[in-house]
Amino acid sequence: GSSGPEDFVNKLKKPRKIILLVMAGPPVDSTIETLSEFLEPGDLIVDGGNEWYTNTTRRALELEKRGILFMGMGISGGEEGARYGPSLMPGSKKKAYDLMEPILLKCAAQVDDGPCTGYIGPIGSGNYVKMVHNGIEYGDMQLIAEVYDCLRKIVGLNNDDMSRQFAKWNEGAL
Repeated sequence: GSSGPEDFVNKLKKPRKIILLVMAGPPVDSTIETLSEFLEPGDLIVDGGNEWYTNTTRRALELEKRGILFMGMGISGGEEGARYGPSLMPGSKKKAYDLMEPILLKCAAQVDDGPCTGYIGPIGSGNYVKMVHNGIEYGDMQLIAEVYDCLRKIVGLNNDDMSRQFAKWNEGAL
């Protein structure tokens, strides 16, 4: 453990790499403000809170003035990601990604063709890709809800019949 932010930062090997997993918005700014007081040029802060990409860009520009690197990283995976590793979408300067790459490759979900991560692009891009990912996911959920409504109201299926139909559709590609 550590007795406080300064003690925590001083216990880390240089260049320091700190991953934040706090709620997006003001809590990120507050945490960065607290920790960056004790950081040095070349240290890196990674925000894994799925932040709005413009906030990520703003934070990177503010920290860059002090020589501190910043990475915004979209994280996806839900309960499966918690058990088997998430998909990681890092956006930053390439120098920051290179510092994190060995860690990210080990932490990410592993599939047949490798880890579910890679350099996405410049600062903000990782969060932007995560936003697009969420849009696709929410579109899928909306489609499922609308199909349910049509099956119930138009076709007249009950919940048991719909459950069987959805299960059948889940057996293969739609």
